[in-house]
Amino acid sequence: MANQSRNTDSRRGTVVVLVALVLVVLLGMVALAIDVGRLVIAKQELQNVADAAALAGAARLRQGMDVGPATQAATDIGFANIVLGEPLTLDPDQDVQVGAWDSEIEQIVPWSPAFTVAAVGVTARRTQDSAEGPVPMIFAGLFGLESVDVTAWAGASMAVSNSPRSAVEIMVVQDASGSFEEEWADAIDSDWALMNLINGVSISGDNVGFVAFDDDIAYTEEWYEWRCRWWSEDVPLTLGLTPLSHEQGADLPADVQDTYDLASDHDANGYTNPAAGLNWAIDQYLADGNPNSQQSIVLVSDGMPFGPNPTITQQRRDDAIAAADRAEAEGIRIHTVTLTAEEYGDYGSGGADFEFNESLTRNGGYAFRTHDPAQLENILIMVGTIEIGHPHLFH
Repeated sequence: MANQSRNTDSRRGTVVVLVALVLVVLLGMVALAIDVGRLVIAKQELQNVADAAALAGAARLRQGMDVGPATQAATDIGFANIVLGEPLTLDPDQDVQVGAWDSEIEQIVPWSPAFTVAAVGVTARRTQDSAEGPVPMIFAGLFGLESVDVTAWAGASMAVSNSPRSAVEIMVVQDASGSFEEEWADAIDSDWALMNLINGVSISGDNVGFVAFDDDIAYTEEWYEWRCRWWSEDVPLTLGLTPLSHEQGADLPADVQDTYDLASDHDANGYTNPAAGLNWAIDQYLADGNPNSQQSIVLVSDGMPFGPNPTITQQRRDDAIAAADRAEAEGIRIHTVTLTAEEYGDYGSGGADFEFNESLTRNGGYAFRTHDPAQLENILIMVGTIEIGHPHLFH
């Protein structure tokens, strides 16, 4: 009996040791998976920054080599985007290259009049010598690996030309739901900064439009005076395609300015149904747009369709995707700009859903994001510059 007891205790001790070893291995595998996932996210977010910054810089080079503005545009867009929860600082000397695209060797080289294509290359980094430092590891540090360097690169080229550009038509589709309440004033000012940009360099055929959405098309209050009495009416917060003046230095057309005034006085509220705004914009293009122009939608939102219950929420997500597919079929380009003053979060837990907004881009459109409402104007101006210049992205 004593020998049997000792054997049992021995087996129990062996099992405990084995369980402990298995737990160490399992914990190591879980830790590795978490850190590898963190690196994958960092790599993708760095690539997003590099893409956006290269496009922003190249778009400034349509009328010739101008290194300063191109570099500034790239660094501004870099800081407007997020990598692992914080803005990314691009070093203008180390991370941004401005020059010519040499198609024979497929490289960016110093500019000379012999070239007709300008280019900007951007390296987005989280490394030992970058401003934000390398990507810190959460669990791998226990095994001696405390951080990892991660980089991404993108280039964008732009044909330098003095010939007149093609006319552009841009429709801003703006989130006016309650989740956008804090960002509303910055968003409206930024939307009209885009329109002012186009107006300042407008040519015949340039058109702009605007629609705000919440549960459906957003309505706002407009006041009227008659016989010394005032009354209000609810009016849709929309602006159909409106021709710009195409006269240098001219103010925005009265209809565009009036819509700005209405939007500025509006209070964002309600649930979120981007499909309503997208379909309204598509209908405007089909009714009044010029099929010979590039027709584009700029969707500005937090990327989170939402309703009073899960069924309606899912329906609004499906409807938004269907609307984007409809735009694609009609040749309409969609850019998306995701903005939130909150932290980025999973869908339904607060914050933004950049991935959903990104899935709505169509026909060569780009997806941008920022956590800082003050940076939204830079992004929208860059989107307008892309529409005017049409840079080409490459990796």
